[in-house]
Amino acid sequence: MDIASLNAKYAIPGQVEIVAGRGGLPTINVNNNAAKSEISIMGGHVLTYQPKGEDEMLWLSKKSDFADGLPIRGGIPICWPWFGPHPTDKSQPLHGFVRTMMWDICSICAPTPERTIVVLVIKDNDHTRAIWNFPFKLELEVSIGERLEVTLRTYNSGCTPFHITQGIHTYFGVKDVSAITIHGFDGVSYFNKVGGANNTLIQQGPIKVDKEIDAVFLNCAGAAELEDHAGKRHIRIDKEGSNSAVVWNPWIERSKNLPGYEPTSYQTMVCIETCNALADGRDIAPGGTHALKANISRL
Repeated sequence: MDIASLNAKYAIPGQVEIVAGRGGLPTINVNNNAAKSEISIMGGHVLTYQPKGEDEMLWLSKKSDFADGLPIRGGIPICWPWFGPHPTDKSQPLHGFVRTMMWDICSICAPTPERTIVVLVIKDNDHTRAIWNFPFKLELEVSIGERLEVTLRTYNSGCTPFHITQGIHTYFGVKDVSAITIHGFDGVSYFNKVGGANNTLIQQGPIKVDKEIDAVFLNCAGAAELEDHAGKRHIRIDKEGSNSAVVWNPWIERSKNLPGYEPTSYQTMVCIETCNALADGRDIAPGGTHALKANISRL
């Protein structure tokens, strides 16, 4: 991508600039009166989000690859059109293919000095149809201000219905993962994936992370809250178009072998993911659309 041409068309003086970011990847840098953020055009990947006067809210691995075609560890990866492993072909990329593709900038605007809205888009092409043979348009809207709003819109531009699972796979930075509390899932059933257990359990009370957790919560349309006691921060995750969520931390043993991850990384992060996962997958009719939205704010 020609950085100079992108800036000529989309930059907003004093607020938005497109740069060759980490690893030389084209990156949209936003710095408005309320917050700053970096968005990699590869993957439509929100790398950072920091409200003014506060600590960085997202976690991004120092060991992550920042290279064209390789997944980035941390921030907010976009998982689409499947979440997790491909349902029938394990040779396909984990979490779908759009998180390692270059997106196009559709628009960048600043409705106020405190809010910047970036819209990226990706459409089917020969590469995507060789993997997943459906016409589509995928639109990512990232609204940066006192809160962070991430909306993923799927459009079926073909004549055949298709089924998707998807996720806004948010990595939150915490001071000490053993001193956090996650609310919003008490009494909710979840599919426990730890160690290949693949059994269904019921959450009892708030979530505390003192071991590996890989839980897909079902029938949970409400908000989640993350209390980072050591970091003295309380974050709320509201959502739309979702009836499922994932809470993930690999803990000690799995951290030793994860790509783009340091052995101690588990201590300072937790994923609370806004999803359409498992039975919450969505059927998109020809001409139809579905919007998945995560709204992240500080309480």
